[in-house]
Amino acid sequence: MDAVPGRKASKATASAPDPTYCQPCAEDSKQILPEAFCPDCKEFMCFTCARVHRNMKLTKSHALQDKSSMPSSFRGAESGEENFKEKCQRHAKEFIKYFCPNHDELLCGDCVVEKMHRSCNIDKISQVAKRYKEGAEYNSLKIGLNQMVGDIGELFNKITASTKSIDEQGLININELRKFRNEINQYLDKRERELLAEIDEKKRKSKLLLNEQKSKYQDIKTACENFLSDLQTQESNNIQLFISGRKAFKELTSLQTTLNDVCNKSRVPRYQFRRDPSTEQLLASITAIGRLEKTDSASTSEQQNRQQELKQQQQQQATQAHSTPLKVPLHGSTDLSQAKFSRQPDISVKTASDNKTCQLTSVALLPGDMLLLADSNNNSVKLLDTETNTVVSQVKLPGEPRDLCLLPGDRAAVTLPWKAKIQFLSTKGKVSLQDIVEVGGTCSGIDFCDDNLIVSFPGNVELMDMKGKKSVDKDSSSKCLFINSESLTVTRESHRPSIYVSDWSDTITMLSTSLQVLKTFKVAALTRPLGLTAVGGNHLLVCGMFSNTVKFLDTSTGKMTQLLGKGEGIEKPYSAAYYSLNKWMFDTCNENDFVKVFKVK
Repeated sequence: MDAVPGRKASKATASAPDPTYCQPCAEDSKQILPEAFCPDCKEFMCFTCARVHRNMKLTKSHALQDKSSMPSSFRGAESGEENFKEKCQRHAKEFIKYFCPNHDELLCGDCVVEKMHRSCNIDKISQVAKRYKEGAEYNSLKIGLNQMVGDIGELFNKITASTKSIDEQGLININELRKFRNEINQYLDKRERELLAEIDEKKRKSKLLLNEQKSKYQDIKTACENFLSDLQTQESNNIQLFISGRKAFKELTSLQTTLNDVCNKSRVPRYQFRRDPSTEQLLASITAIGRLEKTDSASTSEQQNRQQELKQQQQQQATQAHSTPLKVPLHGSTDLSQAKFSRQPDISVKTASDNKTCQLTSVALLPGDMLLLADSNNNSVKLLDTETNTVVSQVKLPGEPRDLCLLPGDRAAVTLPWKAKIQFLSTKGKVSLQDIVEVGGTCSGIDFCDDNLIVSFPGNVELMDMKGKKSVDKDSSSKCLFINSESLTVTRESHRPSIYVSDWSDTITMLSTSLQVLKTFKVAALTRPLGLTAVGGNHLLVCGMFSNTVKFLDTSTGKMTQLLGKGEGIEKPYSAAYYSLNKWMFDTCNENDFVKVFKVK
């Protein structure tokens, strides 16, 4: 053990006296007999050190003991006192002996003489420590630590319970997923068996009918051959030939009638398998089968109830989604009337093959953060990747496009007004041309519902099949519904499709699928409405061409709220799209090479 300053090493005899020297001088390896002792500092001092001790501001109040009253040895001075064991972090050779209440710091002797503590009232730890144990601070510290230990224990128990709950919820989710997947598999197996049975039945009936006609055909052929043979054998006998000929002539008329009947019945109906649009939409969906939604912490029973509610909602949505075109999924009705919009950098859609400024007249959302854009000035349709902000595909059209809509099976349709045609496109991987059909008029807006195209013309709206054939023209009273209809969209309210059409008369008209007028919306602040976009069951985005606004229409109340205007860079807007999953708004404006982007808060 190192020697304590001011004290010589003890001899082997435990009872031997312990010679003591001046402790401050011992720091300089000097052995000077002490003349005084400070009970506060527990130090022996020579005459010189004692005089300095009495004159220092920090220690001048200490009552020094002279030779007659001071302890005889260092051991006697330490009796009943605790040893200092905590070393100072700043002065490694010094022990912590003092406390500064002003700075709330523990100090050694070297710290005390520093400038920052010269004016402080320094406490000696050996003095304040005697009453610390019974003080309020120590009791409060113990209470606080015990409380924290209890809180930590409680939190640990909660974390343990949450970990167990997460495992249980994971198993529940896996079981629900597999149960639903099994239900889907069973349903698909059932539908496959039904369709295979139907195919076999259709084939059996057609073959049975053809075999019957084949037998009749053979009978007619045999009868004709017999008549020919009989006539040939009677050619040497004119009388018998005449009789046989007259009989054969009468039979020939009957045989001709029978042959015509066989010919008609031989035209059996043909059947072709068509993919179900709803199933194609499911295959293209990024949330097929289901999705994981963040929920508030709840008990297992509450979570199971919530899962049951979600299952019912999904079944309702599946019922409503029958025969609808592929669209980016919306989660119920989206109310943007109170939303805030943060302007983001525009996305350039100008490509090397474009020889004019872009005029993006229509925009539609595709899965995978893709935008499908109609560029009227450059006679093209473009596919824009909003993740990389690049045009990944472009196809030239035989005319200027106006509006476009998405179709089942990774397809789209775009109107070519000045060609009076509708061009069909493939959107799988890249954009490519498919069929084109004539519609006999200046077609403008277009959308898809129940296996039919809904197309607007200057004075009316028509339903067409996929080949352009009209099925309904104008309304039930044969009157033109519009002055000059522009865009249209299809949305769903109360489980039934509804058509919304914008018109130059500054109106938006709601129609049934039989083209009956259900409601008309007109707002003075909205001039020349163009693009219409459904954002839920009864909500629309409306682009006001001449009012330089994008508005939000609640069709259930007729309330129209302005979302964007000139202050946000909107000038003569053509179309808008809202991606509810990521809360992005995309807008296109007249004669502009950019898609405007807004983050919805």
